Amino acid sequence: MPAARLALTGVSAWIGRGDRRIEDATIVIHGGRFAYVGPSAGASIPPDTRVIDARGTVAIPGLCDLHTHLTSNSQHHRVINNTVFRTNTPPQAKLLHGLLNGLRALSAGFTTLRVMGNKGVGEVHLRDFINQGILPGPRLLVAPWWISMTAGHGDLFWPPTWRREPDDTADGPDECREAVRRQVREGADFIKIMASGGVMSHGDKPTWPNYTVEEISAITDEAHALGLRVAAHAQSTEGIRRSLLAGVDTIEHGIYLDDACIELMLKRGVTLVPTLAISTWIATEGLQRGAGQEGVDKIKVVHDVHRDAVRRAHEAGVKIALGTDSSGTLCPFGENARELELYVEVGMSPVAALEAGTRVAAEAMGLASEIGTLEVGKRADLVLVNGDPTRDIGLLRRPGAIRMVLKDGVDCTDPWPAVTRQFEATELQQAGVAS
Repeated sequence: MPAARLALTGVSAWIGRGDRRIEDATIVIHGGRFAYVGPSAGASIPPDTRVIDARGTVAIPGLCDLHTHLTSNSQHHRVINNTVFRTNTPPQAKLLHGLLNGLRALSAGFTTLRVMGNKGVGEVHLRDFINQGILPGPRLLVAPWWISMTAGHGDLFWPPTWRREPDDTADGPDECREAVRRQVREGADFIKIMASGGVMSHGDKPTWPNYTVEEISAITDEAHALGLRVAAHAQSTEGIRRSLLAGVDTIEHGIYLDDACIELMLKRGVTLVPTLAISTWIATEGLQRGAGQEGVDKIKVVHDVHRDAVRRAHEAGVKIALGTDSSGTLCPFGENARELELYVEVGMSPVAALEAGTRVAAEAMGLASEIGTLEVGKRADLVLVNGDPTRDIGLLRRPGAIRMVLKDGVDCTDPWPAVTRQFEATELQQAGVAS
């Protein structure tokens, strides 16, 4: 339940719109929403309000990660090959891994996650339990499963001998439309499609396109008619081009973006979700983190190309929204802000990087009226930082830098103390480290 009333006083409030900030601000929260965000001199704090002296801190909007694989391995001390975990872990266990991964992200300041679904695991139900206040966790937007063509990126995640179910592939415009309708029946918040080959699938290449323009158009037409946005896994130039022509809303990864695709993205207002974090983790530590040799070899080929594509897209003015591709030990939850550091490395200012993880991300999800900025009437998602991340983006991953995380006005700094502390202690013990 939202806190009755809460006020942060003396804080430096970065609103989430460019360099706009309010020094010596007061933020008043009531009913889970911002009731006042402005100068302390003009603030009126009701008598029944809990007041926190926040001098010396900077408040930023709650962060968003638009590309996560929530129900992946949460046990950092017990690395399992990614394919083995995906094929051998029961769905109930995957969901519990997802709960812990979500808590890690939330305590790191990520109040909203867009989840690239895992079929039959129950992420939609986890979303609903969190929304109902039954379980703690970040706000989740879920695609129950991806839509992949036969021999496409999604299909090739599974061994050839693995039994395929009707939802695993869709071929031709009619099947693609039906796949969207099945996703909606399962409770989808958005649709995820595979429009190119990839890195972690087996036997294909990131340079391959998947699906025709006609097939992707059928998906986007059906999704948009039902009020859902479409996220396209698109790494190859041709996969990106076909996705843009077909009207998708976000391009995920965008490794082989060329100038023509960048121009088309600008013309159509499509947002890029880069996922540089997973590329960096796998390129540097992939074998130790559970990536197979094939995936590591692929990522080393595309790593620098990917960074250059994001740099050129930013310089051209393409909208960029934060997405990490967080996937258990491959790209760990709780380290999501590494993506922001990488944006700064390729040329974005810390402010622009923070906008990618707040306002621009909210706009890309269709939630701009609810989250993404510190403005009256919006949900009270907020991260209170000891220091100024608009000048030093690395603060967000520095131990002790995050003083408080609020989601809907509720303190989620340690969202599930007894469980998470015991879990972390157990991990350390099993790894042979004294707690």
